[in-house]
Amino acid sequence: MTGTNTTIQRLLSLIPDEHKFVELRALLLSDECEVYGFAETDRLSFVACYEEPDLAFVYGRPARAAIRQVAERQPSEDTILCLPEDRAYVEEALPEWRSELAHIYRLVDDAYLPKISAGAVRFLTSSELEAMSHVPAELKEELLEAAEESPVAATFVEELPVSFCYAGSRTETLWDISIDTLAEYRQRGYAALCVAFMIEHFRQQGLAPVWGALESNLASMKLAEKLGFAPVDQLVVFEASDQDASA
Repeated sequence: MTGTNTTIQRLLSLIPDEHKFVELRALLLSDECEVYGFAETDRLSFVACYEEPDLAFVYGRPARAAIRQVAERQPSEDTILCLPEDRAYVEEALPEWRSELAHIYRLVDDAYLPKISAGAVRFLTSSELEAMSHVPAELKEELLEAAEESPVAATFVEELPVSFCYAGSRTETLWDISIDTLAEYRQRGYAALCVAFMIEHFRQQGLAPVWGALESNLASMKLAEKLGFAPVDQLVVFEASDQDASA
């Protein structure tokens, strides 16, 4: 493993701040980054991951042993990403993992974002997040963890928060949209309101949004296009085969 500041600074100088790299660059910018299999011989190759297993990115074609070493950490990684051109190589290293293409979007026309009426969307305090009893435990845990790094916004219906948005990753100029709506409140425009609120919030900080959607998640892709996003790139998402297949 290579985790020295010199290596990470070298990678930051080589990995551009682009939509497809928002998660990778945010990882490199964090103080919890570890790098495995670093090489610059034929082409730049490495695996970047957090100290605590969560998300990893395989860039180029590092030694398959390095990929497996990261994938086999305990508890296991939730997700491993790579570029489409490296998919077959990573699949050979992780035959027990399933993979799916994800489309990466950028906002090209904010005129399609909905107008937000006063009080419809606001940020949640940590105490409000803790007190939410109507939210599934897994989602509540996700939001509490997210709140350690990002503000969490919610769309309210009769004083009840029903749709939630936060920045899953942030770089110097970009932020990655994470959005979730309670099942019984989906397809009603609440997610769009929450996203629009957060886009304006981060716009004031000079950050542009990144929307990622698995190819199987047609609803997410349709919503992105409805809100003025356009596809600009692709990534491949790997998940362990024993994980829940829902996206």
